[in-house]
Amino acid sequence: MASAQSIKKVDILINGRSYTINCPESEEPALQRAASYINQFMQEVRRQAPQLPQEQLLVLCALTLFEKSENLQRYQENESQAQDLVGKMLADVARFA
Repeated sequence: MASAQSIKKVDILINGRSYTINCPESEEPALQRAASYINQFMQEVRRQAPQLPQEQLLVLCALTLFEKSENLQRYQENESQAQDLVGKMLADVARFA
């Protein structure tokens, strides 16, 4: 029987505000890395647009991070398609050699 993973309360800091997040203990390092990345990203956006209210800053950051995620996914799909094409080309070359 599998044991239940222990849940831990983890404090993270994003844009000067502290948040307590419940997460599985094994996921704490990933949560801390994510919080650090988001905090740095928000600070960069804040420097570029210091007049934005907190809520608009959060929306802008969320939309920008989503766009980055989609671009990465498209890149990975294109990379996979390119590798498949190269593999087919090499197979054709080997067949005619």
